[in-house]
Formats: sequence, C-alpha cells, structure tokens
Amino acid sequence: MNKGSHMNIVNISNQLSGMYKKNKSLAKLISFSSMFLILGILIVSCNQEEKPMDSQNVETVNANKVSGEIESDGITKYQLENGLTVILEENHSSPVVAVNVWVKTGSACEVEGEYGLAHVHEHMLFKGTEKRKVGEIARVIEGSGGDINAFTSFDETVYYVVIASRFLDTALDVLADAMQNSTFDPQELSKELEVVVEEISRGKDSPSRNLSEKMFSTTFTEHPYGRPVIGSEESVRSFTREGITDFYKKWYAPNNMVLVVVGDFETSEVLPKIEELYGKYPSSELPVCDIKNEPAQEGMRTFVIDKPLQEGYFSLAYHVPNAKHEDTPVMDVLSNVLGGGDSSRLFQNIKEQKALVNSIYAYAFTPKYEGIFAVGGSIDPAKSKEALSEIVKEINRLKYEPVSEEELQRVKVNLESDAIYTKETMQGQAQKLGFYEVETDDFRYEEEYLEKVSKVRAEDIMLAAQKYFNDENLTAGFLLPSDNNTIKEEEIRSIAENASKEVQKVSSENGLGELLIEKELIVDTASSDSALELSKIPENKSEDNDSGEVQKYVLDNGITVLIKKNDSVPLFSARAAFLGGVRYEDQSTNGVSNFVSRMLTRGTETRSALQIAQEIESIAGEVEEYSGRNSFGVTVESLSKNFVPAMDIFADVVLNPGFAPQEVERARREILADINRQGDNLLRITVNLFLDTLYTDHPYKLDPLGTIDTVNAADSESLREFYEKYVRPQNMVITVVGNVNRDEVLETIKKDFGGMKKGSAPNPVINADAPPQEIRERVEKKRDKAQTHILLGFQGPRLDDEDHYSIEVLNTIMSGMGGRLFLELRDKKSLAYTVTSFYTPGLEPGFIGVYIGTAPQKEQEALQGMKEQLELLLKDGVTDEEIERAQNYLVGNFEIGLQQNSSQAAKITFDELYGIGWEEYNAYPEKIYAVTKEDVLKAARKYIDMDKYTLAIVKPEEES
Repeated sequence: MNKGSHMNIVNISNQLSGMYKKNKSLAKLISFSSMFLILGILIVSCNQEEKPMDSQNVETVNANKVSGEIESDGITKYQLENGLTVILEENHSSPVVAVNVWVKTGSACEVEGEYGLAHVHEHMLFKGTEKRKVGEIARVIEGSGGDINAFTSFDETVYYVVIASRFLDTALDVLADAMQNSTFDPQELSKELEVVVEEISRGKDSPSRNLSEKMFSTTFTEHPYGRPVIGSEESVRSFTREGITDFYKKWYAPNNMVLVVVGDFETSEVLPKIEELYGKYPSSELPVCDIKNEPAQEGMRTFVIDKPLQEGYFSLAYHVPNAKHEDTPVMDVLSNVLGGGDSSRLFQNIKEQKALVNSIYAYAFTPKYEGIFAVGGSIDPAKSKEALSEIVKEINRLKYEPVSEEELQRVKVNLESDAIYTKETMQGQAQKLGFYEVETDDFRYEEEYLEKVSKVRAEDIMLAAQKYFNDENLTAGFLLPSDNNTIKEEEIRSIAENASKEVQKVSSENGLGELLIEKELIVDTASSDSALELSKIPENKSEDNDSGEVQKYVLDNGITVLIKKNDSVPLFSARAAFLGGVRYEDQSTNGVSNFVSRMLTRGTETRSALQIAQEIESIAGEVEEYSGRNSFGVTVESLSKNFVPAMDIFADVVLNPGFAPQEVERARREILADINRQGDNLLRITVNLFLDTLYTDHPYKLDPLGTIDTVNAADSESLREFYEKYVRPQNMVITVVGNVNRDEVLETIKKDFGGMKKGSAPNPVINADAPPQEIRERVEKKRDKAQTHILLGFQGPRLDDEDHYSIEVLNTIMSGMGGRLFLELRDKKSLAYTVTSFYTPGLEPGFIGVYIGTAPQKEQEALQGMKEQLELLLKDGVTDEEIERAQNYLVGNFEIGLQQNSSQAAKITFDELYGIGWEEYNAYPEKIYAVTKEDVLKAARKYIDMDKYTLAIVKPEEES
C-alpha cells in the first residue's frame, strides 16, 4: 500500500518536474545485495521526545531479557525472550535513523482463499490502533519530519520509518503499536479493500506489471511465486475481518519478525526501549509455510499478450536457484556481464550496435526460494523476431566463449562497491541488513557473498550458463500493440531454438567451448582481500580540518565552483549545470536541450561512447546527463579514491562532445522510443495534457523530450550550435560534494576547466503567459484502460517569489499519507489508490494542483471531492496543527534527503544556478518555520481560483 502510494507520488513529482535522465544503469541495482529492491519493483508495495533510560536499567535489560548477542563490524544482533530478532547499527554521519520491521511472511505462505492477504495487512496495520485512530499514524510520523511506509513481496512484509534521530522514540513507539495493536476495524477494512481494488486496476494499465505478472505465472506453474502478490479483485473482495485476523494471528508474532534500526543513536539507550515496547508481545507457535516446489521445467514456455500500446515489451526467464545457493554469486556476475551498465554485452550489441531494442536489462532474481534469471526491455514490434534471435544468441555465447578478464574485473568492482553506495543512506543499510537476515538467516552474509563474487572465474560463468541457459528451462514472452502483433507463440519457440543451435554450431566449428557441465562450479577459496577492502569503509581521503561548509569560488573565466566536504562514506558526486531546458526552446526547437545533454555522454573527441562506459564502470562510477524545464547538464559519482580519473572523464564529456553522426542517430532512436513509450504511461499523458492546456505560449507547455518532428529535424550541426551557445563559463556551475580534499578538487577543476574561453550565454526570449482567466478543460480517451486520471491545477509561484515557501507548506498539508486529500478521498471515501497534491515552481511561474487516479465510475465523485477540498481550504484556511506538521515534515525530509552526496550537490547547484544562492541550503529550515497559517491562506487565495482552474482528464474509452 503505502510504498506504492509514496512511489506513485514520487513518480508524479518526477513527471511534473520535467527532469529527464537516460534510463539509469542497472549495474548497482541488480546485484544480490540489492535484491530486496528488485523484489519490491517486480511485486507490489503499499503507502514527542522521551528522556533516555538510565544506564542501570540498560544493564538490567541486557543481562536478563536479551540473549544471543552477535557483533560484526559495528552491527549487533540480539534476540528478546519472545524470539524477536533485533539488529542495531549505530551510524552518526547524519542526524537520521531508519527503523524497519520485517515480518517473515509474504504472499508465498498464503493458501487458497488468502491470495492477497499479506498485502492487505500491509494496508491495514496503518489504519488505526486503540491508541491511534485512522490517519493518526501517518500524521504522527510526518509531523515529526519522517516518512512511514511498507511493502509486500513473496517472502516478507516490511514496515519502515525514516525520521530525524531526535524523533527515534516516536518511530519505535508507532511501529510497535501498529505491529501489536491494530484494530482491523470492519468499516475501515471495507474501505481499504476498495483502495486495494483501485491498486489492482492501476496495475492493469501498467505494461511492465502486465508483462511481469504474466512472466511469473508462466514460469512458476506450481510454486506460489507464480501468483501476483496483490491477489485478484475477486479474492480481495472476498476477504472478511475474521479471515484478516486469522492470518494476523498465524504469522504476526515476534518470533517471526526482525527489527532493524540503523542511524544516529546509542545502542545502550535504544535496546531497553525496544525491550519495553516489544517485550510483552507474546510469541506463538508458527505454522509451517507449505511451499510447493516448482517441478523442473521440461520444455520452453511462451506467451504473447496484445494490448492497445504504442511500444512493444519482451521478457525472457530461466529458472535459477535461491539466495544462498553457491551459484548465486556467479549468476550475479553473469547478469552484469550481460546487462549491467552501458558497457554490458546486451546494451552494446543488441541496443547500440544492432539497434534491435529500445531498452534492455538483465538481472538474477534470487529470493528465499527458487528464482529466475531475466532479460527484458522495450522494443519496436517490427523487430521482435530478429531481436529475440540475437538476444538468445548473446545469452548462449556465454556457454562457449569465456568472458574477458577486463569484463570480469569491471563487473566485480561494481558489485563489490555496492556495499559502499548502500551505506550512503540509513534506509539503504537497514533494508540490506533486513534482507540478509530474512532471506539468508545471517545479517553478516554480505561479507561471505562478496568473497564469493571476488573468486568468480570465467570458467565458472561458462559452467553456470551451461547449467541454466537451456531451451527447456526458458520462458519467453512479448507484450505487443494490438494493431502490430508481429510474432506468434510457436514462432518464439522456433526462433529461440534455432538461435541456440546456431551458436552451438558456430562455436563447435571454431573449436570453442568443450562442454564442461559434468564439472561442478568451483569458487576459488584461496585468500583474497579485494571484496573485503571494497565493502568496508576505508579511511577518509584527507585529514584536513574542513568544517564541511560550502565554499564558493569563481574561476578567472567565470565558472562558479561549489565544494562541500562530506566524509560519511568514501564517495563523491560532481555536477555541471547550465541554464537551458525547455525554457530556452520554442515549438520548432523543442527537445534540443535533452538531445544535446544525451550527446554529452555519447563520445568525445578522444573517447567513444563505449570507452566512456568502460572507463567509468571500471572504477565503480557512473556518469549521466540530464535535462529539464530550466537547465541541463552532467553528473558523475564514484569512489573517492578514483576522484582524479572520474573527473577526467567528467571534464571530457562536458568540454569535448563529439556529436558524431552515428551517435546522433543512436540518440535520436532512443529519444523517439522514449516519446513513443510515453503513450503507454497514462500519468505522463495526463501531465502533458495539463501543461499544454495551462500554458498557451510559454515554453513550460512543451515536453522536455520534444516531439517526433523536432527530434527528427535535429542534426549534428544544430546540436553543436546549441551546445556552443549555452555551454559557456558564465552560464555554468560546477559542484563537488563528498569525501574529497578541497584543495585537490579546486586544482583539478582549474586544470580541467580553466582553459574554457570566457563568455556568457544569451538570455531566452520568453512569451509570458498570464494565468488563465477562465476554466480550461481537456479530455482524452484511451482504449482498454482501467483507470481515469484527473489533474486539476493552476499557475503557481516562481522560485524566487515570497510565496514559494507558503505554497510548499500548503502542498504538504494537502498531500502525503497524513494530508487532507489522502484522509478524505482515500481513507474515508476509498476513491483512489493514489491521490496527492503537487507543486512545481520554476524560473517563470510554475504550477500547483491536485491529482487522483480512480475508477471510471467514480470519476465525478472524485473530481467533486477534489474541488470540495480546495474550496474548503479557501474558505477556512489551515490549522496551527497542520502548519506545524507540514513544517516538521518539510524540514525533516530535507535533512533525510541530504544523506546522499548527489542530493546535496543537486540542491546547492540549482539554487546557485537559478540565482537564489547556494546559501539557501542553510536557510531553508528557518524560512519554512517562518511561514504562518495566515501566509498559507493568503498564498492559497492568490493562486487558487475555482472559477479559473485548468482540468486534464485521461480516461478509458467507452465500449461500444
């Protein structure tokens, strides 16, 4: 529930911001240590300080009520008398703490009549206790500056809070209360089941979820992984309170839970509080989770789904073992060789060189029980057959041709560096510890896993490929447009089989790959420190007395440089940003900023695109471009010890883009595919429709991707002309944040960028739009869709307007799980799974409004409910309690969000570039807390006029 709500709100925010980045490399996502994240992506998700106890009580608790203490690398595991496992890790790098409760039961333990019950619990445990009524749980956490959420997977249900450490006691108390004292009120259950049905409907409109569910149900015919975690509308509507509470009594017991706390706290103070909160929670005899093993697949399985789509999608899956199996580290290395990053084989050979797919990925999904090795992506339907053949060939070559040592080492470095990147945030580390403890029964398993990764040989990969990549073990399927269904099920089988045979024949003729399948996969157990050296936090890069404050420099040529030291992890993030984006475009040049930004990483005068990818990935780094409504630029991040080589690549892509014609064509294909894919995203369609209606002449009406016509019209010459016009020193901010030496950073930037010729960029000519003086409405209808999307809004403030902070507070009062819209339209009326307000400021007047995704038959009620909430706001204003909650939430989330170097770099870069000044970084909390309820009401009445709103609706086409 709540994670789904939260993630959908995040997606809405991203769509409205107009910030586009090329699909981020999966290299740091698809490793075993990140598998819990994949599980959440593939399945479904949801949405007062006390004085510490004294040390005498701490000793009593530790001595008498906690047993089985295990300590490893600063992480301690305890077990309470009732069986609750507690894992604590102190980390004082940020004033933030993450609290997770992992219930070791997910959808896999459900029996007939229960399908979807684990997920419903994820919803209901936040719907009130004896102590806290409906909506109060979220309001308490958000009012303390935190986020509360949950997600359900096949094997576990996870509830979590991320919050400022000064409110840790609140987080512990709220989660303990929800776990033990939820009321499962019948009326609230009835309402929430309607919300889950809306969630199911939303999934029906998602191509990725349609394809994923069909792939799993086809691959797993007996095992419960073949069932969707969320259940079906029929099963959900059949649930009763008795069935819900029976399931709760069966599985929700302390001896079936793991509590993880990571962050800024003292163990001696927190452990007794945990014992006090959970110590009286009675253990119970747990039933056996009766998992039916999946029989060995004896023949290729295929499927084809057709829907009214703009683009095609594909998925291939092979059965592979579970998380703790000895082959899993090998499969993770293998998956990264195939699909981990821009230098991977599938990306380079299938996407870039042969242009057969629009996007492609590979990962090994290895949960508690049997998993899958998957390859998938998006495709032009006309290329389905050839793409399938070439993908299967690429997979099968691993059976016969050993991977190079260079590939092997590059992949290992990225997998091993995951351990460091995860430590950037408290929640990342907490989820990792919980995942290892639940899936492998050992929170310390990462060390063993990384050791195994470091020993993987080319021969091991060949053996694994021979063991698992067989036609009879393959499931392959396509999701294609109804009017462009280019492949049949029987063709999938014959194409894949012929491709496998062809690779075997060619390899045999070339004397490659004597079959080694009779051998065992052997992971060398000789001593090696490579994995441990990477996974443990090394010493700081520098020993200076830098205070960590931002320092600003201006180079002789006019480039503004911002440097901020952060030694919490041995990483750094750098960003170069330029004023640009759609604000500098018109109807004829729309999309040029995005196109130019993509060209920056597609080769320089001395490096090809492949060389850039290989070099940055070999040092566990990533270089990315981005473009939005007001700016464009490049980011880089890597390990601190690789600062110099990473910055060399960064400077090269910024200063020396090649704009090679063949790379222009590849970027063009990629952008056109992105534009086409938007036609399958109803939220994106709704946002574009809203902005095109709200603005008449202003460039904010334009899609940052551009149009098919403008993208096709661009060429090397026009792209280089835009680059040379706007990539100028006085239109540029460079920011570096991380575990770096300030003097070294400044000298490196001077060396790399000091030679740029001094100059400024021309200002854009912008047609200002007055706010609409009438109601504007637009409706689009789409075939075979399940939900209606409604977006109602208005023009809003500029970033530098005095109303900016008041509108931020107002937006928070209306949005979030504790906000008015969620409480009134979701909790009370069950009108939606996702409902929120939004605010996107700009250098010109931005936009504000409300959004809901609802069932078609609820459209008018939902729209009326949105209007009523806005009218009530204008009539009565907001309360002191709402102001305080919103202020605490904004400031708390500001602190939480700045755990990562990249987040800090983005904040201070954009504030400086947009003329607000980097100092806003320090002033933000004070300005938020200065907002009064009178300010909020004044701002609301200034921008919200119910006689002059803009309304965009995207809805299903009525069946004739």
